[in-house]
Amino acid sequence: MPGHAPLHLVMFGRPGSGKSSLAERLGKEFGYQLVRTGEMLRESVRKGDSIGVRLADQLSTGNLVSDELILELLEHNLRPSKESKLLFDGFPRTLGQVSVLERFENSLGFKVDCFLDVAVSREDAVARMTCRRVCPSCGATYHLIAKPPKVDETCDVDGVKLERRKDDAIDVVNYRQKVYDQQTQPVIDHYRVATPALCRAVNGNQAVDAVYRDTVRVLGLG
Repeated sequence: MPGHAPLHLVMFGRPGSGKSSLAERLGKEFGYQLVRTGEMLRESVRKGDSIGVRLADQLSTGNLVSDELILELLEHNLRPSKESKLLFDGFPRTLGQVSVLERFENSLGFKVDCFLDVAVSREDAVARMTCRRVCPSCGATYHLIAKPPKVDETCDVDGVKLERRKDDAIDVVNYRQKVYDQQTQPVIDHYRVATPALCRAVNGNQAVDAVYRDTVRVLGLG
């Protein structure tokens, strides 16, 4: 990747890293099309199309979605032109999905030319996630450290007591971190060995704007 900004990239980052917000900002400013398989899965199930019906069947049995169905989902939803710039937000998540991405690249005739890791320590990620709060009435979001309400645990907008999201409960947060360490970190390690020249990393422990500036610099976008 040296000498030019990536045309297509994959972004990794553990839960709480701020990866998805960073991806959205890059998409808006630099024209990347965000590829989020989780959103594609939910939308397909909601619409009840042929893929969605099979997805629902697999999910109802407690099974992971098969790699074949993930590939079919990508081919069904994405038709990138020569001008398209794709940003895969957290995909591939497992070593099994590495080959899915490769087959998708071959199918549509493009190549990912950067793998970016938004590196955040597990401890910092857990602290970020467990400090998040939301107003159950108006939906306003807060962070007890980075964006605290004026009155402790109380919404600035309507004075309602703030709540912690269910998926920000400490046991859920720790489980998600464990899954990331066991399933996704090996994917990053794989690319560092297989394609070291395409791998980049930024320090995600910094303030949001600092992480963004470093990402733009590391990717050669600014």
